[in-house]
Amino acid sequence: MARDLNKGPVPLDITGTADLQEQIDSIGVLLERGPVPDGGLSWDADTRTVVVRLVGPVDGTSADVEQLRTSVLAKAEGFTVEFRSVTYSRAELERLASHLFSTMHQWAPGLTHAGGGWFCDLNRVEVQYPSNTGQAEAWAAAIQALDDDRIVAEPYLYTPRPRRRGRPN
Repeated sequence: MARDLNKGPVPLDITGTADLQEQIDSIGVLLERGPVPDGGLSWDADTRTVVVRLVGPVDGTSADVEQLRTSVLAKAEGFTVEFRSVTYSRAELERLASHLFSTMHQWAPGLTHAGGGWFCDLNRVEVQYPSNTGQAEAWAAAIQALDDDRIVAEPYLYTPRPRRRGRPN
């Protein structure tokens, strides 16, 4: 933080996006407190678009959505806001991801090198598992056995890190 001796601390904005981030954060607060379940918020820097995901229709048929839309648009200056309808709320998917990854040892015992989390763009929880360790079929079967449409599987190429001398991996 830079200091202006006459005015106290002054935020240092080396990227020039502090005002923009403040607007996006204020939209996030509206979504969290809004009457419609929040399906997630993302920023596309290339198109300068905030994507607001809401559970339920965003086609003008819901008074609650229209009220929230008006509030969100009032906060947006210098960028586009796109509203999308999604099936699951951000909170629901975050809870699922937390539970899923904290219990992985139970539903995928002995399987390693997987990760993932809530994926806003997909409106799903993504489990990323290694496709090249000999465990790919077991991972795919374990994920499929969960039988949950909110979960998607995504294989990736695992690259082991070289061991450092004197330090465990």
